[in-house]
Amino acid sequence: MKVFGFHDGHACGRYRILLPFDQLQKHGHDVDVNWGWHDRCEDYRIIVGQRVGKPEALPIWRRLKAKHRLVYETDDDVFTIDPTNAQAYLAHSPEIVDAVEFAAAAADLVTVSTEPLAQVMRRYNDNVVVLPNHIEAALLDVQRPRRERVTIGWGGGDSHLVDFAAVADQLRRFLHRNPQVDFHNIGTSYLRPFKLPGRHTGWSADMWDYYRSIDFDIGIAPLADTVFNRSKSAIRAIEYGALGIPVVASNVEAYREIIVDGVTGYLITHEHQWASRLRELVNDEAMRVEMGAKARQHVSAWAIEKGWRAWETAYAQLT
Repeated sequence: MKVFGFHDGHACGRYRILLPFDQLQKHGHDVDVNWGWHDRCEDYRIIVGQRVGKPEALPIWRRLKAKHRLVYETDDDVFTIDPTNAQAYLAHSPEIVDAVEFAAAAADLVTVSTEPLAQVMRRYNDNVVVLPNHIEAALLDVQRPRRERVTIGWGGGDSHLVDFAAVADQLRRFLHRNPQVDFHNIGTSYLRPFKLPGRHTGWSADMWDYYRSIDFDIGIAPLADTVFNRSKSAIRAIEYGALGIPVVASNVEAYREIIVDGVTGYLITHEHQWASRLRELVNDEAMRVEMGAKARQHVSAWAIEKGWRAWETAYAQLT
């Protein structure tokens, strides 16, 4: 099978194109990838375009359809972006959204990361396949840094303002009442805006440097119950679980399959539960260790070395 993939150069390009294509190549398929346009794609029968959406790309997309089988790949619901995610909201003008609709409709196959997102994309194309986000199996063997003080942690970008706001008040009160506990914020800093004590580490260009910076004993994963978030994946909880970290997360669809409540972490339905569940984990090291070990075992099912065949099966229908 000959498959070419265009990726966007961001972390989602790694999950959606680079990791599965690496496995396809290791298992005998002829694959190539590129960040942005390259005419090497002309040599491949199947062409995967991640987030094709610029109006100027549509003539190329139409031209490629004449001799190739096209796959439109996306892992976000660009039709319901929250205005608090200002950069993405402004970037997805009506012209861009129209281009996304056209590119998806013109494709022979649409691939997405979650079933709710599949339901969104089926408005524009009948042939939609869910390919869940995966991690590398090597992450399961990483021993994260340990600190003397119990550390609660979260990593995320500026698109998660509304999500972090869901836990900020409870977290601030908890940290002030428990000064022996540290908070580590990776990515965009929310410490000053929400008046939180803690440490901040910025993003790293290398994904493994990011993984090595995760020194949490407890991970939090707040996610606001918005239409946009219903299409999100649980990659954050999968990565924390792979590192043996119990996760306290919002009780939303994205996390219900990944987090086994009371076994690998906790799902939070009511606001006051954030503090009570964090208190339980902070005060019980044995519980943290046991939950972390079970989380690591549970999320091992999401190793790309096990899941790559889903991509093979999806693309094989186009050969």
